[in-house]
Amino acid sequence: MKQFRYIWPICLLLAACGKSFLDISPEHFQNEGDYFKTAEQFEQAVNGAYGPLQGLYTGSHWALTEMRSDNTSYQKNTGDASGFPKEELDEFREQDDNSYVYTYFNYCYNGISRCNTVLDHLEGAAIDAQVKQQVTGQAAFLRAFYYFNLVRCFGDIPLVTHEVTSTTGAFSIAERRPAADIYTQIMTDVQTAIDNLPDTWTDAADKGRAVKAAAQTLLADVHLTLKQYDQAIPLLRAVMQSPAGYDLLPDYAALYTLANKNSRESVFEIQYMEGSSNEYSDFIYQFAPYNAGTAVTGFGLYAGSGSGWNIPTQDMLDAYEAGDERQAASISLSFTDPNTGQVVPYVIKYNTPHALRYQTASNFPVYRFADVLLMLAECLNEAGFAANGEAYTLLNRVRQRAGLQPKTAGNPDPALDLSTQEAFRQAVWQERRVELAFENHRWFDLLRTGRAETLMQAHATEEKSLKSYLVPAAYSSIRLTYQYPRREVQLTN
Repeated sequence: MKQFRYIWPICLLLAACGKSFLDISPEHFQNEGDYFKTAEQFEQAVNGAYGPLQGLYTGSHWALTEMRSDNTSYQKNTGDASGFPKEELDEFREQDDNSYVYTYFNYCYNGISRCNTVLDHLEGAAIDAQVKQQVTGQAAFLRAFYYFNLVRCFGDIPLVTHEVTSTTGAFSIAERRPAADIYTQIMTDVQTAIDNLPDTWTDAADKGRAVKAAAQTLLADVHLTLKQYDQAIPLLRAVMQSPAGYDLLPDYAALYTLANKNSRESVFEIQYMEGSSNEYSDFIYQFAPYNAGTAVTGFGLYAGSGSGWNIPTQDMLDAYEAGDERQAASISLSFTDPNTGQVVPYVIKYNTPHALRYQTASNFPVYRFADVLLMLAECLNEAGFAANGEAYTLLNRVRQRAGLQPKTAGNPDPALDLSTQEAFRQAVWQERRVELAFENHRWFDLLRTGRAETLMQAHATEEKSLKSYLVPAAYSSIRLTYQYPRREVQLTN
């Protein structure tokens, strides 16, 4: 498969209704009737199924999964209040018409729709068997990934597994299904992906496509979320033993350089590139202090509320141990707000050189090998505690890369002593927080470990003590799922 781009052919967006307008099919046009005939067309279509990931990650994913947590908040913009929908997300006071929640919902179902179209047309397609297998694996992986994000954010949601070709068909499948049904479908899809995806892609142009290890990691993440630790362990071991040769990079900071996009530590990441193709990222512009001028990116920031988001909290800064090299690689403390005289920390993981304003080529990590090590360490501890066993080795591989001392059972240093299952549990959760900071794991980790309400209430207390401008409704109710989008309720009714 060549020329990997997130491009969705215009012909696939044509509605099935109103086919009379498409009855005449000049050979120089493509439509639904003459598409999905060749391997190249299926490759283009599956490229399109990746496409919504870019908008999902630059648009709202970080707001719903990182800024929602105690890791980050926002810099109060004293000159422009138009960013209030994101402020509401941070403070648990969003309504069911919040634009970022709806955008998240829409991007995910857009991706699911494209996967459904590809998978339905693959049945009976007379194309090369290997291409068919590869396309099947990618579409199944992506559909599972979109659904996994949706079910964790919304709980019960519609389950759509086939192409929708009419408005009647759309309304017939709009009913929300129990989350358990969604998880069953996710596991079915991911197993299909595991069975069909290659270990690696041989062509450099295919770098960034899903591979078998990405599907194995996703399925392990699902089992971990459902507390099915014994089922996650063999999947994570398989990733560690993959022919792809995954490993930690020696330098944590090097992970986020352009030279190390899709490195040997990367299991799956969202692809971006600078230029006129509209496939660029702009994370550093969104995460920069809104009044930083050219100090952060080298280019001026747009006026308004486009910056000042995902700002590390004081609690996040305090989470790093002394000597942890990951802090300086993740957060800058170089900017002082001229309005308040206070230092405003900001995320620098995605601050890479670029020639075009607001157009960076920074990828966004979804699964890294460090995440695999920490998931396996957690699963082994939950499945059966063993003092100074394999789980400790996995945890300490990640710590030592960060310049920290190993933690062991019976360590004479109380700060490094993990002598019980509960102590190890807390340690691996803490390690996930600092290792994967600003990579959109924190909120989901709080949900699956049952700590969201307690820790976010503590976070609320701290935020209120630091921010005099918070409205009374801020953090009044720590909701574990987002409200179902009002527009979807209205359309269904």
